[in-house]
Amino acid sequence: MQRGAIKVGRDLLPAGSRLSFIITIYFMIISGCQKLSSIPTSKDNFIIVPPTGLGIVYAGNATIFVAWDQVTAVGFSYYNIYYGTDSTRLNYAGETTDNSFLVDSLNYDSTYYFRVTAVYENGSESTPSNYASAQPKLISRPTTPAGLTVQGHNDASGKYFTVIWSANTDGDLAGYEVYRGTSSEFIPDTISFSNLAAVLKINSFKDTTRIVLNEEYYYEVIAFDFAHLRSVPSQPAGDMVLEKPALISPSNGSTLNYNNNLTFYFTQVPEATGYIFYVSNSANGGDVYTSFIPSSQDSIELSGSSFNPGQLYFWHVAATSFDQNTPNSASDVFDFTLTQ
Repeated sequence: MQRGAIKVGRDLLPAGSRLSFIITIYFMIISGCQKLSSIPTSKDNFIIVPPTGLGIVYAGNATIFVAWDQVTAVGFSYYNIYYGTDSTRLNYAGETTDNSFLVDSLNYDSTYYFRVTAVYENGSESTPSNYASAQPKLISRPTTPAGLTVQGHNDASGKYFTVIWSANTDGDLAGYEVYRGTSSEFIPDTISFSNLAAVLKINSFKDTTRIVLNEEYYYEVIAFDFAHLRSVPSQPAGDMVLEKPALISPSNGSTLNYNNNLTFYFTQVPEATGYIFYVSNSANGGDVYTSFIPSSQDSIELSGSSFNPGQLYFWHVAATSFDQNTPNSASDVFDFTLTQ
């Protein structure tokens, strides 16, 4: 019943009919002709209207997606969502300003009940909406992980690979299995797990185990759900961990002439696709000059006038592998000073 749907003026009632009117409304309520929860209430000049039309949009793979009719009453602020396996004791699931909500990581064979309330700007919370319920049964295996990237590193932190991929959005995702091989055509061993590198709940992995320098390693990722159904393996991605370049000249702590050209020498690294040369004003960064050097070269020449005399500078070289924009291995850091 919406406010204003019944207009009964006090002066229009016959004598003695006021009590009859109250009794009629009372019996309408207790007889179920009109549920009390659906009658809008008023507080601080707001008409507190509860949400209606709650229903199940999708239920499956441990996920339930519910939606309801949008509340358009003046002063409406947001919705509270409640759910649980006992319809008489629902738990708070969250809040939203949208008229839909998704809950995942549920049990496949349990029935879940939902209700929604509307919260208003004055803090008032409406009576609950109607119930909606469903079982999020197992329907399909997880989607295949995508966006896999692998980057080798050989730096101050040690030798390792960073393996990253896009997070799956499956509602019943339980985790990932990461497999490693030495060929892009390797097959993940999901029987005896001979090439399993890690089992994770997050979409990244730092691999530090049994790494041979300058050897290619490839990775594939499989997602699995609560029933331990596995996805199709991701596309393989790989890289190698390179040896570190060694700095040759100028030696650490050198004093160089500002008026001369400066030539920096380093050792080449097998399998490197190129080098990145850095000059910085700190041993920990603050680059003031960077340049890419082709893999065929082992030196770079700069003008001394490119820098400030009397200032201490630091230089190092990084080797690149498949990704020429990202350092793979990094040399030690040397410093030099310019004089006029």
